[in-house]
Amino acid sequence: METDLVLEELGDILLDCLRLPNTNSEVIDQLIEAIYAQLTGIASPMCAASLDNRSLQPWQESIAKELLFCSSSNRLSIAKVAEACGMSTTQFSRAFKAHFCQTPQRWRLNAQIERAKTMMMGTSNSLTDIAVECGFAEQSHFNHTFRKCVGCCPSTWRRQHADAVPNILDGTPA
Repeated sequence: METDLVLEELGDILLDCLRLPNTNSEVIDQLIEAIYAQLTGIASPMCAASLDNRSLQPWQESIAKELLFCSSSNRLSIAKVAEACGMSTTQFSRAFKAHFCQTPQRWRLNAQIERAKTMMMGTSNSLTDIAVECGFAEQSHFNHTFRKCVGCCPSTWRRQHADAVPNILDGTPA
């Protein structure tokens, strides 16, 4: 029996949401709806309503962002994310671009870079650890991608932005 990566990822996300104390019930409902559609191959009324629309429905946006953002989702193709949203790859790519003004791949990359920036400012983790945590295969790939997107290497960016973070212990600027 072949493993359904979309179903596995949706299940993992659902479990994570159920463990959080303040998860929005709409997100849970949307995930269950997507799991049902994936298991049965039948588009639900929520799925069917989205097929005529050129943009993403709120439930599709939630699922797409979760699947694209999770570092473990790097193994998921855009086709699998589209399938989880009840759309063909072409429909999904067009709707995603109309909704976010960028491709799913670009959105994922930007989300990875933003997550790395947050971690660089909020933790003392090494750049290697941050790279892996944000879904990059290795630090050299992270360095190259970060420089291309931001205009400087991660260590330079971190040094430049270290001054902007106040010292929490004594209340003075760092």
